[in-house]
Amino acid sequence: MAYSIGEFARLCGINATTLRAWQRRYGLIKPLRTDGGHRLYSDDDVQQALKILDWVKKGVPVSQVKPLLARPETRRTNNWLTLQESMLQRLKEGKIESLRQQIYDAGREYPRPEMVTEVLRPLRSKVSANIPAIMTLREVLDGIIISYTSFCLEGDKKAPGDNYLITGWHLSDPCEIWLEALKRTGQGQRIDVLPVPPATLAPEIFPERKWLLVTTGKLTAARKKQIELWQQQVISLDVIPL
Repeated sequence: MAYSIGEFARLCGINATTLRAWQRRYGLIKPLRTDGGHRLYSDDDVQQALKILDWVKKGVPVSQVKPLLARPETRRTNNWLTLQESMLQRLKEGKIESLRQQIYDAGREYPRPEMVTEVLRPLRSKVSANIPAIMTLREVLDGIIISYTSFCLEGDKKAPGDNYLITGWHLSDPCEIWLEALKRTGQGQRIDVLPVPPATLAPEIFPERKWLLVTTGKLTAARKKQIELWQQQVISLDVIPL
């Protein structure tokens, strides 16, 4: 089988930007080219991408994966903590543009769900103390995360998939909406974000949109009943518990 880059990205669960970075920077995947210059990927490329993804999910830097593919018995290491610490150091030193670039670079090299789970959420937890200086660092970091997520969402505006609205519900940390949106970028969906959870939610005013509700706390009987009511009023509504 031969796959376009869009088809290949969906098969592997890796966004096209990351695939291009793996190819150009590290020579990890070498697709064929059509006469018009378009990339064509094979089933062997799919297997190779899944092996790469397996290493990357363990925290191995993409730049170190190539020799490991030939030596799968090599002991796997975890680089997530190193990446977190590097970002934290830049944040504390006020190197905002450098941190911004590092996050953008990581978003190209790593799958975004793992980047959120293994890097950005732990990093935010390290700047969560109720101290003015720490709270300011947290706001700077969140601003970069929101900016980067907006950049990725804009890149998905012409995606072939469904239209989604994502918002918070019983959620005290609005940045979690953006993190959940970031996890879903590059997957063929067009996502719009309601950046601040509304006091009263009314999904029924956009019945043709698919909804994603990011929530915390226990799903009580009353909340479950409300979800069931909304699910009858819109085309699709899913809850993302944190």
